[in-house]
Amino acid sequence: MDGVRQPAGRACIVRHSYYPSELNVKREAEALRDEGFDVTVICLRGQGEPPQESVDGVTVHRLPVRHRRGHIGRYLVEYNAFFALASVKLLRLHLAARFRVIQVNTMPDYLVFVTAIPRLMGARVVLHMHEPVPELFGTLFAGWYKRPLLWAIRGAERWALRFADRALTVTDEMRDNFSRRGADMHKFRVILNVPDDQVFRLGAYEEIRRRAVERKRSEAADGTLRILTHGAIEERYGPDLVVRALAQLRAEFPGLRFRLLGAGDYAGEVLRLASDLGVEERVDYLGFVPFDEMIVEILLADVAVVPVRKNPYSVLVHTNKMYEYIALHRPVVASRLDSVAASFPDDTLLYFTPDDEGDLARQLRHALTHRDEMQARAAAAYALYRGHAWTEERETYLGVCRGCWGSPSARRPLSSALSSKPVAASQMPAGSQPAPLPRASAATARRLSMSSHKVSTRHPRTFQQC
Repeated sequence: MDGVRQPAGRACIVRHSYYPSELNVKREAEALRDEGFDVTVICLRGQGEPPQESVDGVTVHRLPVRHRRGHIGRYLVEYNAFFALASVKLLRLHLAARFRVIQVNTMPDYLVFVTAIPRLMGARVVLHMHEPVPELFGTLFAGWYKRPLLWAIRGAERWALRFADRALTVTDEMRDNFSRRGADMHKFRVILNVPDDQVFRLGAYEEIRRRAVERKRSEAADGTLRILTHGAIEERYGPDLVVRALAQLRAEFPGLRFRLLGAGDYAGEVLRLASDLGVEERVDYLGFVPFDEMIVEILLADVAVVPVRKNPYSVLVHTNKMYEYIALHRPVVASRLDSVAASFPDDTLLYFTPDDEGDLARQLRHALTHRDEMQARAAAAYALYRGHAWTEERETYLGVCRGCWGSPSARRPLSSALSSKPVAASQMPAGSQPAPLPRASAATARRLSMSSHKVSTRHPRTFQQC
């Protein structure tokens, strides 16, 4: 009947994480739901969570595996347990009612092979490469096992990308990195890891914003200034750099406070450092806070800091919290990392040299004493971000899924997927172009403006049908 959306079929997302707490998976599942899919998510089961439930129209199957940090052996046991259980669960669900599209979100990369039998039975497979796993592993671990495991991890990445019908990743730099290792450029689309702009927008919090403005006026009267960062508290994210910079600025800004939200193994070390440097009274560690309170804290911040340390992993990715600050119009001081600086020019974010607490202190001083300039930067960053908010990226994401809805005969057989040689951008014949996606999103064109100085050296964001 005209005007009635026809069911798009069944879709499944497999992710070694928790649902609905992992917001990027929630965004994607709900986008598929709104597109007409009957959506299933297979994920970890947290304490007190039911093994199966419906969350906002998404069917969630939770497996009896919990994520715990630890030695590399602990990760291997956990990943393999989830792989085995997810393989069985996915196959049972697929035999009961066929999935049209199955998306697997890494890590680990080899998790995509849980789809082997459903793929043989006609399901299309989308691999969402959230992390450059070799770079992340090399950053986090050291030991005698590092070299052989890196060899295995690189192999898993290569075979996973050959196996999948489509591939998604989160920055141009990650896509190019996969290409340099031989991945097929025809398969890729970049979906920026941005927050849901229906949630992270000032217009949604007028009352909270009003209270924050009133509180800010009261604090300004007694000289209180706030710098803030939130999220996972780990050494690679650099919260200790903020504490060291705070110690350098305490004489100039007697009312300056560092608000630290989140949790992680490194929190205790950060607080010990604050005590050693004599600034423990200026560091407010709030831990995890309710969502509305987090919004208040961000709105109260005079400067939001993204102090990520430089390593082979961090130069390829964007942090979600950076986009959250930008979406809420907060001035941002950030490490000058390759992937971020390529997307946000110097008139949007105030950059400091990575791992340099002295330069961070200098830029924080500038930010706190040039408030009008920082608000102008925040406005410029927001204007750039708006073309890549989730409303836009969602269309790019759904465009990939729509491209998987064609005739099953259009997709490559499994044997071809595993044996065909990938085509990197550097290996393509001169003047050749991959077949365009049937419906390109406005986000694709707009993202080119974020990095227009690099467009001529990059392969177009198009790829062949499955």
